[in-house]
Amino acid sequence: MVVDRIEVYLDGAQEPLAVLKEPPYRLELDTRQIPDGEHTLRLVTHFRGGGQEVKEIPFTVNNYPDVLVLGLDEGGEVAGKVELRLAVGEPELPVEPVRFNPIWYAVASVVVLGGIWAYFALSPATEKIVAEVAPPAQEAQAHGEGAAPAANVDQALMEKGKAIYESLCAACHQANGQGMPPAFPALAGNPNLKDAQLILNVVKNGRGAMPAVGANFSEEELKAVATYIRNSFGNSFGPVE
Repeated sequence: MVVDRIEVYLDGAQEPLAVLKEPPYRLELDTRQIPDGEHTLRLVTHFRGGGQEVKEIPFTVNNYPDVLVLGLDEGGEVAGKVELRLAVGEPELPVEPVRFNPIWYAVASVVVLGGIWAYFALSPATEKIVAEVAPPAQEAQAHGEGAAPAANVDQALMEKGKAIYESLCAACHQANGQGMPPAFPALAGNPNLKDAQLILNVVKNGRGAMPAVGANFSEEELKAVATYIRNSFGNSFGPVE
């Protein structure tokens, strides 16, 4: 069927907003001239020889922003004088950050770490990983928690390694090195830490539940955290060569 014309109506208007007679059928609708709110665009297509087709398109106009009130929360309790700031279409006006209760950060951390622990604790592959990385109980106790670091360990390197450990490792392996087995094995009294290359590889490339936290570490940073782990928590394996 050949199109004769397309009449465009806005809402319930009796007169068309535009009459399009030649292809391509295009219309520029300036919504700034339309009140904010819900509207309907009605297209009536007339065909040569008679007949027509009607199509309605609902849409919403929102050219004007709501008034933003700063200093008074909806449903909030106030007393005395309250200074309010009203923002209407002023993007340069700084908006005060939402105050988030710090306790929720702690709750979120517990939930995330708990989920990671549960996943790997129930994974069939975990037993093999633990057997390779975590020491048997009797071997771990052989070193004792009272063992002192080797005498030839660089203390400055130890301090640097401690800072890295507390920042990136303690959340899973714990501040005292006891870990959260089976997902995160204990470092305290772990005889496997005698192998310095093992530590460097695991820190840099990750293994099992452990991500590659040291992928972007410098050589000195890798050496520092490995030295700290090998000479803390009852371990005394000396410096990393």
